[in-house]
Amino acid sequence: MSDFHPRCPPPTVLVRPVRVDPTGRSGPRRGTAAGPRWRTTSHGLVVPSDVEPTVEQRILEAAVRLPAGGMVTGWAALRLAGAAWFDGQWVQGGEVPVLLPHASRIRGAGVRVERTRRRLPEPVDRYGVPCAPSETALLHEVRRATSARLAGVMVDMALAARVVDLAVVRDLASRASRHEAVAYALERACGECRSPKESEMLQVWEGDLGLPRPLMNREVLDLTGRVVAVVDLLEDVAGTYGEYNGAAHRSRERQRRDEARAHALRGLGLEGFVIVAGDSERVWRERMRGAYDRSLRLPGPERLWRLGAFVPAQPLPDADELALDTIMREHHRAYDRPGNRPQGDRGPEACRWFPGQPAGVIPSRSCSARASNGACTLASLSK
Repeated sequence: MSDFHPRCPPPTVLVRPVRVDPTGRSGPRRGTAAGPRWRTTSHGLVVPSDVEPTVEQRILEAAVRLPAGGMVTGWAALRLAGAAWFDGQWVQGGEVPVLLPHASRIRGAGVRVERTRRRLPEPVDRYGVPCAPSETALLHEVRRATSARLAGVMVDMALAARVVDLAVVRDLASRASRHEAVAYALERACGECRSPKESEMLQVWEGDLGLPRPLMNREVLDLTGRVVAVVDLLEDVAGTYGEYNGAAHRSRERQRRDEARAHALRGLGLEGFVIVAGDSERVWRERMRGAYDRSLRLPGPERLWRLGAFVPAQPLPDADELALDTIMREHHRAYDRPGNRPQGDRGPEACRWFPGQPAGVIPSRSCSARASNGACTLASLSK
């Protein structure tokens, strides 16, 4: 069982880069921008130096350079759609993928360009960033996967985040030239994996070992209907289950609960295996095959357990709660650093952007420091 959640919370604060301005009116002067209070994002564009370089912030900083008709695609578009796994860490240099008309160009490094002579899809606006539709973005990313296994994880994590429709992705792929990684990933796609390690487990189980496709994240019930456990992998014909235990399972309390659950499942006649962080794939295969071979394969009437429902990932916390938490952290940072804002030139707070509000405005429900229009500004928080 992994603590990974397939969806990520929406960004609460994004800071749009501003151009260096010799007059100091629409942005900092060149000398000020070269100082410690500003950070250069690309040629002529800067953000305040205290802006956290989150994944979403990096995407925005690349997107401001898009030419007319261009849009963000690949992992970056999926991330802005809410898919947590797509952070670009597997991409060399963390380059942000962009889709451009064939004759267009984009200046500067830090982007990975996709071009097409075909008509570009209608972009989707996400937090002020034009994005390719999620199904198109997924295909762009899967085609660049360095292995079939990685391609399978990509598709499963997009499905787990509920940002793509598998039927639409398959239809789009059927109209393009055949790509081996895309064909493999879409043929064996599973919408029941809730973490990347579960997707890898599934691919080793059925792809490497050739075992029957299992169910993922299913309840195991006793004969009274009580939920005994929700297991990562369950082959219900043989009666085999599997779990992936990451770093979060190292605490004494977590290990105690894991052992109690394993004991209860053994009492029902289920045979299990556990994969832990750091195990080699050879160990994965040995444990999977051993558990499957040892399974009792009892017919239905003789079983002490019943199959329950699929359990999806729990909903994320309320967006307003997350926004309030972020704003209060911002407030305390500003309070701890009095007078740390640039003077004379346009202050860093002037280019703050909060989704759903005008630039420089924080949703009014999240703060008691109200401006005359019912909202509060970052400047009011730092006073």
